Formats: sequence, C-alpha cells, structure tokens
Amino acid sequence: MPTETQRSPLDLLNPDMNGGRLSAVNLVPGLDFVFIYGGNGGGSTTPKVRLFGDPLLEAFKVEEISSSGTVPFLRATNDTTFDVVLIAGQLVKGGKQNRGINTDILVCSGKTAEIPVTCVEQGRWNGGAGSRFQHGGVEPISIRSGKFRGVSAARRESRGFCADQGGVWSEIAHMSRSLQAPSDSSDLLSSLEQIKSRRGSGTSATTVHPGIGGGIAHIDHLERRLAEAQGESMQLLDLIRLCIQDDMVDALAENRRRLDRVLREIQALRVDLARARDARRIGSSGVAAVTHEQLTKADNAAAGALGMLAFFNGEFLAGDLFANPEWFAKFYGDLRDSALMTWDMVAMRSAETGRQMDPQSGAKANAAARSIVNDALRGAWNDRPAAAHGRAQMLEHPYLEGALLSDDGGAPLHVLVGSKRTPEILRA
Repeated sequence: MPTETQRSPLDLLNPDMNGGRLSAVNLVPGLDFVFIYGGNGGGSTTPKVRLFGDPLLEAFKVEEISSSGTVPFLRATNDTTFDVVLIAGQLVKGGKQNRGINTDILVCSGKTAEIPVTCVEQGRWNGGAGSRFQHGGVEPISIRSGKFRGVSAARRESRGFCADQGGVWSEIAHMSRSLQAPSDSSDLLSSLEQIKSRRGSGTSATTVHPGIGGGIAHIDHLERRLAEAQGESMQLLDLIRLCIQDDMVDALAENRRRLDRVLREIQALRVDLARARDARRIGSSGVAAVTHEQLTKADNAAAGALGMLAFFNGEFLAGDLFANPEWFAKFYGDLRDSALMTWDMVAMRSAETGRQMDPQSGAKANAAARSIVNDALRGAWNDRPAAAHGRAQMLEHPYLEGALLSDDGGAPLHVLVGSKRTPEILRA
C-alpha cells in the first residue's frame, strides 16, 4: 500500500482533493475529451524546470549516442540552468532517423542522460554529424498508449524501458495505409504532417463532411487522370534515357522539366483521390465529422486545465496531467492532434466496416472519468528506477497503467495514465 508520502504529490493534481473539477467535451459520437482542473491547492512547479521544446533551452542537446548511432538510445546533454523534462510519446526529429521517447525523463541542469527511444522512421539511417534532435509533436495516441503498456511491462520485469519496436513499425505502417499518407522512409512524422495538412484544408477523415467531393464520377475522373499522368511519366523517362544516350543536352533539360511537372501533378492527384475516397467512405458510413465548432469548444475547455483524458467509443484510452496549466497549455495542441489522428483511423475503419458509434459513448465517458481519476491518483503507486534523474513511480492497478515523474524534492511534474487493455473500437 502507498504511504502518505507517496500519495501527497498526487493529491495536488486530484480534483476531489483540491477543489478542482472535471469537464467533458464530446467532439463527435465516439470521441470524448475530459479536462481536469486543479483547485487552489494544486498545480505549481519550480521555475527551474522546463519542458523539452521550450525556446529557452538552446543549450539543451539531444543527439545520437555516437557517430555510428544506435537506435534504442539517444544522449541528452543539459548545459542550461534549468532541469528539463521529456515526455513519454514525445517525437524527436533529426539525427539519423526520427524517434519517439519511451518514458518520462528528468535531466537535471549540468547533467547528461541516455534517453530510451523507439524508431518511428524505419527507412532512413543517415544524417549530418552532430545533427541535433528537435521536438516533433506527440505520437498518435493509439501508438503511444501501446508503447506505454509495453514499457510498463518491461519495467515490472526489470527489463529497462524497452518498447516493442516491431509493434511500433507495424502500427505506423497500418496507420499510413489506412489514412493514405505514405512516406518513402516509413516516417511517422511525414505521415502525420500529411494528415494534419488535410485536416487544415478540411479534407481529413475527421473534418470532411458527408457527400463533399466524394462522388463516384469525381473519383473515376481522378483515377483516369492519375493513370494518364503515370503513363506520361513513363514515356518521359524513356525520352530522357534516349537524350542521355544521344547527348541531346537541350532536349534532356526540357524533358526533365516536363517530368518534374508531371510528377508534381501525380502527387497532387494522389492527394485529391485520397481525399475523395475519404469523403465517399465517411459519407456512406454515418460516422460523424469533427467540426470546427467542436474543436473550438474543446480548445476553450482546455484553457486553465491541468490535463486531459481521451475516450474512444466510451472506453478510456489514455490521459496526461501536468504540474501546472502552463505546461499543459504548451502540450495540449500536440495531445489533441495525437487523439485526432487515431480518430481518423477509427473513422476510416468504421466507414469500411459500416460500424456505428455507441450513441451513449459520451455519457459513458463522462461517468467514467471521475472514477478513473480517483482510482489512478489514489492508487498504489510504487517507486521504480527513473530513466535519469528525479523520482519515478508506477501505478499497481488491475485495469490502469500509470507513471508519475517527480522532481528531486518530490513535487509532481507529469502523470501519464492509460488503460491496460486496448478499447474494442481500436482493435483490428
């Protein structure tokens, strides 16, 4: 059983203990965010601590372990005057390949630490010497929560902070195929940028409205034009080979310009076709679209919150609580996009299978949120070795996973809570 010393940092983030509250926002049937607010007694960190990605951390470096590099670890060097926190599921871009961080880590001022990571870019292993990693967002919540469960199991078995690399690659491949967001290097960040770009233009699975741009005639037209453009590109490749063979410099330059134009058209047609197919599938499935109004409602509800829980079709998946509202505000956009990207995949799969969302999912999420917070923050939290500095604790609970990172003095920095089982709507 936990001692009072173990529980007291958690009480600072517990709405029932500090006069805070919960607020649920139903974005669409099947997708719910529940925001957690602290009361007068909670939510403060020392000014000495910053989150990775903060512009004040220019002297904080995350780099490959050596010139040859190693996949499962990076090195963090903290030459700033701040302690720096890296969050589980945070994506770092750069180096020889992009990675995702496996666990919460505190790197104290003046210290170095090895950072356990998982590759999220299977097809690249190159980069300039000394290339630093930058913050690149947060893994889609389905990938992040699956990694969390795997790392928690490894920690209980004293196997360090390792994740299932093959499982992560498989999930990335599944998501890129499902959402038609391919990458030449199987790069999660590239796929996510494509999905976010579509969402920004109103054509992703979560924002497209039934019937817009998805007619069969329109899809047929795009498919025909794509086939024509691909044929034209093959003809131009043959001409370029002949020009090279016969040393026809002017003709070579002209055909290369034509090929560049056709290749750009092919890429645009592929995007348009993906959008049209998305619209057709979503429109015929009855899966509701996340509207700008609902996203705005969620964004407004996030103001002043300490954290957020995400529910899919009424089942809890994962959530984050930060030490103060400013920290959560910095991470909220990435966490929101993390959940929306997974929702894109859920919506596409439901469209393909004709599956409907539970009309009571919002009420179920709202009812479950308080018990989840109470179970997690009042549960049996036991000390575990930290990846670097600070204090790490894990939740022992039959249904929930939990990880708490505190500073050297015991003040809470970040709590990550997740389900020990994958919600049924996310299972293949």
